[in-house]
Amino acid sequence: MLLSEERWSSVQLPPARQLPGFQEVFDRTHFHWGLKAPEHFSYAANVRRRETGGFVFTQIYCDPVAGFRTTEDVRKSDDHYFCLLYFDDGVCRLRQGRNETVVRPNSIAVWDSTRPAEFENSSALDQYSILIPHDMARLLVPGIEDMCGLSLDGSSGLGAVLLSHLRQIHQTIEVIDPQDRPAVLRATVELIGAAFRPSVDQIGSSSFRRALLNRVQDHILTHLSDPGLSAASIAASFRFSPRYLHRLFEESDVTVGTWIRKRRLDASCADLADRKLASLSITEIAMRHGFADASHFSHAFKGEYGVSPRDYRRQPRS
Repeated sequence: MLLSEERWSSVQLPPARQLPGFQEVFDRTHFHWGLKAPEHFSYAANVRRRETGGFVFTQIYCDPVAGFRTTEDVRKSDDHYFCLLYFDDGVCRLRQGRNETVVRPNSIAVWDSTRPAEFENSSALDQYSILIPHDMARLLVPGIEDMCGLSLDGSSGLGAVLLSHLRQIHQTIEVIDPQDRPAVLRATVELIGAAFRPSVDQIGSSSFRRALLNRVQDHILTHLSDPGLSAASIAASFRFSPRYLHRLFEESDVTVGTWIRKRRLDASCADLADRKLASLSITEIAMRHGFADASHFSHAFKGEYGVSPRDYRRQPRS
């Protein structure tokens, strides 16, 4: 397990090129973000990046900067990570999805490279981070997606243990025997899972439930074409009980089944109105969005829109 290293400093560049140069190296170390900094003649930044076994360790010192990662930025990368970060100096506002936090020294935060996010720090920042392969993090840290954009207190309990471990592994990763690094890195992720495990209070909080419901709904939209999509299959994907899933939807005054059926009908309705899909039969459109048979689809469609799929398709479009 070889370790590669890259170092970069803005002092290598003329002042007018320092911020654009930092943007370029930031794209390599933390994927593409749109960076914006206060307008000054020069910009100070130093970056150290090390990679081993699919994990990426970075240290960044930089002047104040804000960053925005859009859906288009996400699409520019095929590599997916969760980023765990902590600061030795500085304060940063981090937002992802409906979660938002302020990261300070003695706190630990996490964000997901597969979703839009934003950050802003108004003072100089000394930041350390570890990029963890997406699949490993999801396997060993159940519910990590719901913790993105939140921070953990690193001054007590498991948070203090995790922060001490992160600082130690940043300092010693090079001297750990390459044969031992996979076990050490896996143990790091397992410690993250223990420290970030939602408490009973968090699970019961409205913000946590909203974030979880939002992710469940995204999962449903991604799998609408699967006729086997059900409350049981969704709950199994998220590793909680169907009863808990139903409780999440109860707060939106709609059942899981009703929400799935409405999304399928809306998608089918859009296809029926799309002239580019005129060659598809009504049965093909129904099955394209997870309906088991045309008869059930037609009955549900007429109940929702007051007209049959065939008559809806014949209606003139502007």
